Amino acid sequence: MRFAGFAGALAVALLLLGGCSGGLKSNLPIAQLYVLRPTWAASPPAAAAPAAGTVQVTLPLAAAGLATDGIVVLRPGARLDYYGAARWAGTSAAMLQTLAIDALRASNRFSMVESDAGPFASDYVLSLELLHFEAEYTGAGPPTVHVALVCTLGRRGNRDVIVSFGADSKVTADADRMQSVVAAFERATGDALSQVAANVSVAGR
Repeated sequence: MRFAGFAGALAVALLLLGGCSGGLKSNLPIAQLYVLRPTWAASPPAAAAPAAGTVQVTLPLAAAGLATDGIVVLRPGARLDYYGAARWAGTSAAMLQTLAIDALRASNRFSMVESDAGPFASDYVLSLELLHFEAEYTGAGPPTVHVALVCTLGRRGNRDVIVSFGADSKVTADADRMQSVVAAFERATGDALSQVAANVSVAGR
């Protein structure tokens, strides 16, 4: 009888929990997802040099703290942080790889540009390292977005390095608001990748 009474009480408790669970609501804010749509000057097809072969772009190696979909903040005292309730739509490395491919395609200097996961053989490989991709606060006022990459272009066949260079850009946000910070990320990323496209296009001739 005691077991029956315990079983009945347990069943009632489970029913009550089941009825209450549907009404539970989290107080955590829903994270807003952001994408980057930087712009760069595309070379007109008529003005472009003859196609210099094909190139694959590797997934960038990201510095500590940057291999995430969180929007990174660097605060005074070299303290790494992330904006709350705001994230990128993908990891920083994946976004930069895709955007670097877009920038090289817009340069009209190569007959094909794809990721290193692409199915086709390529003449060149562009290796990327992501050193900075954060919004830095140095005091009162809006942050400065810093985007920096180290790029190495080499021939796939013999692994010879053709050129290695850095691409660096800093843009101060118009205001300390998320939309303004994302816009600063777009401008800094667009500038850095324009540098990448210009250096790779010249080296690939």
